[in-house]
Amino acid sequence: MAIQIPMTLEISDEGVATLRDAFDLPSPGEQPLETAPSSAGEIELPEEWKLIDEDSGIRYTWGEDHDIYDPFLTYEGWTSQGKARVAIGKCRRARTHGRDRVYYIVVNIGPEGGMRAIAEFLATDDYDETSEVIAIIKGKGGSGRQFSSADELPSIYRDWNTVTYRDRVNYPGSYLKQGLVCSERDAETMLNHALAQMQLRNL
Repeated sequence: MAIQIPMTLEISDEGVATLRDAFDLPSPGEQPLETAPSSAGEIELPEEWKLIDEDSGIRYTWGEDHDIYDPFLTYEGWTSQGKARVAIGKCRRARTHGRDRVYYIVVNIGPEGGMRAIAEFLATDDYDETSEVIAIIKGKGGSGRQFSSADELPSIYRDWNTVTYRDRVNYPGSYLKQGLVCSERDAETMLNHALAQMQLRNL
């Protein structure tokens, strides 16, 4: 005879993130697309990025995050599809993943000046010694889904330093997904990653 006992489980946000990561589930509100990710031949990056503006005190709100960027550097690059205008903003967030951390947010700037956050580079655990930052890599299946450590990344990432995210940002519930690591002074890699993400995810 089976006995049914009603019960309620309470799981922290970090616990939910760990389960989602373990079973490769999309984030809430994220609908995986059926289209395949772009091939390397379809990802086009500019030959060079030109710094066109340097500002500070730029405010941006996305989700529950309210950022003030200082500096806020805007770049332009040209591809066969036209001009890309992308900016990198630096900020700090208190007690993020166990400590205060530097963030670099890369935003796409539209024709009318509107901003859309594309990628975020977070200070690694050894940032004070290395000045390195890491960004999660999305675009699996042409969506905003992340790549598990066993997944093959789009070939555009072959020449970049990719690692398992938790290896560089280790905290309870940290991602077992693939991330891109670069120096905080490597604006070109940050910009190219953001543009690749835009194309891979059809943003």
